Amino acid sequence: MARKLTSAFKIAIVIAAASAIIFTIFGGLTYGYTLSNILLFSALGAILGAIGAPHIEPKAFSHPITWQVCFSILGCLLIAFYLQAGPEGYALATIIGGLLGYAAPTWVKHIQAP
Repeated sequence: MARKLTSAFKIAIVIAAASAIIFTIFGGLTYGYTLSNILLFSALGAILGAIGAPHIEPKAFSHPITWQVCFSILGCLLIAFYLQAGPEGYALATIIGGLLGYAAPTWVKHIQAP
């Protein structure tokens, strides 16, 4: 169990890092390479890469839905933090993140680089 979990984390880290780099490169080409754009595209790419990791390497993840729900909630909470939302915003981010994570097997295969 611990070995499989470690393998899943390694795969997710590699995929998230690659997605962050790809999103930053193509997002910068389109919108410019300002510091805020670089941070935004890197964060979006890393979160989407972590959500999509079970889709890319399904054998490494024993509970892919749980993984995708957790990282979707994390991504939505980061967006709420970036927007300086109040408590209601964080609650809404948690609900939306849970729904997005649960539906991730349906929409994650349609993600393209910016």
